[in-house]
Amino acid sequence: MAPAAEASSESEDSQNRYMAYEHSIRLDVEESKVAAVQEAAHAACRKAIEEKCVILESSLDTGRHHSASLKLRAKQSGIKKITAALITQGDVINQSTTAEDLAKPIGDSSKKLEMLNDYRAKLEALRGRASNDIDALIKVNKELATVQSEIEAMSGERAYLFQRVETEILNVSITSFQNRSFWSPVSNAMSNFGSNLSEGVSSTITGIAFLIPLGITFIFLFWA
Repeated sequence: MAPAAEASSESEDSQNRYMAYEHSIRLDVEESKVAAVQEAAHAACRKAIEEKCVILESSLDTGRHHSASLKLRAKQSGIKKITAALITQGDVINQSTTAEDLAKPIGDSSKKLEMLNDYRAKLEALRGRASNDIDALIKVNKELATVQSEIEAMSGERAYLFQRVETEILNVSITSFQNRSFWSPVSNAMSNFGSNLSEGVSSTITGIAFLIPLGITFIFLFWA
């Protein structure tokens, strides 16, 4: 590789080093297969042990409109495998990817953690010198406890940021709008017939109630 090309490649790798990716895919399948496709996604995630796949959210609706959704996290290779398996299960309605650059938050957290560790070391040295001064020792120990709490919180935040970089998120939406059966709308209409009839009768009675005083007023004005 030429020096210029090698430098360009290293620069690109550096820029993409702390990118956090999130993918979304929407599938349309037959109503009877919604639950099965969701379970297939669960099974694919369970098999992706080496890719550290974890299901974060999952829901299934088998009511009037069958649908399912799930959110999972895995390494890039695992996301690719699961996506490849899912697109064979139905029609892909939408597929997208977003990326977030976490270089600055990771850099800031590293600097702050370094400063906190340095401050803790200075406090520990100060505590050794203040061993004979009870008041000073209490103040130093209190400050040490506060700093230690901040270090643990910052370490957790930094670990989460690195997890977002090392793994990717996949949002899956499974619907049955285009592939629903011919009789599905008819069945829904029949199931709503009673409530729709009740609403219609209620609206008619309400309209009559408003018209009665209006009619009385017209009659009074006509005969007056």
